[in-house]
Amino acid sequence: MAKKIPDSMELLVYFTRRKFPGSKGGSVIAWAQRLQCPACKKGLMSKPIDEKKGTFKTRAAEYVCPKCGHSEAKREHEEKLTAQILYTCPFCAKEGEADAPFARKPFYGKKAIVFACAGCGERLGVTKKLSMPEPFLAKIEGRAVRKGADKELEEPDEDDDF
Repeated sequence: MAKKIPDSMELLVYFTRRKFPGSKGGSVIAWAQRLQCPACKKGLMSKPIDEKKGTFKTRAAEYVCPKCGHSEAKREHEEKLTAQILYTCPFCAKEGEADAPFARKPFYGKKAIVFACAGCGERLGVTKKLSMPEPFLAKIEGRAVRKGADKELEEPDEDDDF
């Protein structure tokens, strides 16, 4: 069944639409839907709302239910989330769909939502904007990669806000 791109951000924790750089093209659309409150089952968990501005507190360390006030730590809540991904692979040009944990994993030394292409099996990642790792770019473009530049196993910085 084909995934449907959400119409509204109201039901989402995260949404991004990106193009992979390079001459081969490739793109990715990824989103993570808000989860139902585990306590009251009526509200959707979200970051707390700033009363002055009326917007979400983007750097908050917790998620809160607007109906009952139940809260969960950011890390604990985000471990339960699943990213839904529509992509065009920059290596084999096949279109596909994937589900991946919303957890940020090491991807060439950067934090990313990591998934594999169903066509060629190549690992792809959704990193922070403007943060595409150089070894990955070289691989897309077919250039030689310096030895030791591929740091997939290295732990990235702790700042994980996308």
